[in-house]
Amino acid sequence: MLGRTALVPLRSITFLSLLIAFAVVSILVASGATNDLDSRIFNAITGSRTYSVDLMMVGITTTADIFPIYFSPLLIIAFILIVRKRSRRVGAVLMLVILVTALASLQLKNIVYRDRPDYEFRVEGLDYKVELDTIGTHSSSYPSGHASWSTAFSLVVSYMLRERRIGRMSIWMLLWLYPILISFSRVYVGAHYPMDVVGGMLLGLIVGNFMARIFKLHTSS
Repeated sequence: MLGRTALVPLRSITFLSLLIAFAVVSILVASGATNDLDSRIFNAITGSRTYSVDLMMVGITTTADIFPIYFSPLLIIAFILIVRKRSRRVGAVLMLVILVTALASLQLKNIVYRDRPDYEFRVEGLDYKVELDTIGTHSSSYPSGHASWSTAFSLVVSYMLRERRIGRMSIWMLLWLYPILISFSRVYVGAHYPMDVVGGMLLGLIVGNFMARIFKLHTSS
């Protein structure tokens, strides 16, 4: 199961369910079946903005930016782990997981092309431009790159820290709040529709789990 153990066997009903769920969501999005629901939820979220929440969402969503690479918080964390001898293997796997998830997301954007919301996010007194998690000129909305690689990141890190606690709260539980907040922030700043981030989180779970299993991260703890 996902959660405390974080990783699931590749030949399991759980992993197969993730693949099926992602395929179903992708088909529904590509067919336009989710457009009405997406628009309703998107308008409800962006229509209830406040200045203080604007600033908070900008801060949250920026932590998952990976372009430019040298200024990516997630990749910097992976690099620091690589530099440290004791965590070198985990850092290398984490770096690969983030980059492979990003590449998978970019490829799927070309396959399931979807226009982004026609929305311009502006905050008074703040010079901020929403990163669209793309390379080049195309701007496909599905799946959300930020949602996918933040989920993959949290999956790997929560697994490695699954026995650590802060008071009575397990660290892995806190770490799973991160991709949820990132996903909400992507809709809030107008970069994605809700189903874009749902697909992104599913993709992150699939790729993150696959990569961690392939590189036998579960044997290093």
